[in-house]
Amino acid sequence: MKAITTLPALLALCLSLPALAGSDRINKNIEFQEEQPWAEQDYALPDYPQTPDWIEVKPDWLQQNRFFVDAKTLSVGGDGVVRFVSRVLTPSGVENLSAEGILCKDNQYKAYGFGDSINHRWIASMRPQWLAINSADKLRRELRELMCPSHSAPRDAAQAIASLRGAR
Repeated sequence: MKAITTLPALLALCLSLPALAGSDRINKNIEFQEEQPWAEQDYALPDYPQTPDWIEVKPDWLQQNRFFVDAKTLSVGGDGVVRFVSRVLTPSGVENLSAEGILCKDNQYKAYGFGDSINHRWIASMRPQWLAINSADKLRRELRELMCPSHSAPRDAAQAIASLRGAR
């Protein structure tokens, strides 16, 4: 009995839908924007670190090298890239610096330049390109896990720095 009384109401509703489809009252307040392809923002190499704020990162307890990120150069771009200066220190005291970026959402990294510790300057990468962070790259894998919450860009540099400092 209930189905018989509901049927005319449903029929009336279905017949009125075509009339409402042409109405100006439906969904005029929602405007969809087409998704734009990702574009990397311009990036200039930072000044060579004079008084860096090194944060040690330990990707693997078996590593003999020590790894650091300079908190003073860490930034999060509007393009979702976390950029920073990294330092690798060997047991014999050899130091390697690089200016890098991690694209959190795509699990990729790019080396923008390498440090010349004698002349205290940067040497720009000849052909910087985005490369996948593979399973053997323990340092960049650990940096992405620490700095990219849920594999997306952090809110700001302070969030990424707090995460790095908390991992010690």
